[in-house]
Amino acid sequence: MLIKKSNSTKIENSKDCVVWEYEYPSKNFSFATALINGRYPDEKKVTNLECEEVYYVISGSGVVHSEKGDFEINGGDLYFFEKAEVYWVEGDKLLLALVNAPKWTPEQHKVVD
Repeated sequence: MLIKKSNSTKIENSKDCVVWEYEYPSKNFSFATALINGRYPDEKKVTNLECEEVYYVISGSGVVHSEKGDFEINGGDLYFFEKAEVYWVEGDKLLLALVNAPKWTPEQHKVVD
């Protein structure tokens, strides 16, 4: 199955974060790309209550601020988020490949203090 970027769904999560969701018939995992140029989320922190998530850095740079510490990320790096890990991200033209298992849904994603 081929899914072209032109068939992905563009979602503007914030003024600094745009995501392209690639839909396919699997409940086991999901795939998206994201561009973060600034802070995501704009305020507070986020967590995913159901998924483990992988950020693979295609290009750019950034910092993952997690309850586990602050981690600089650059092209070729991978950051693994455990289920329910609380975090926020600063990006400088940070282009990411995102993989979630099981499949990501908006209801799982929560903004927290």
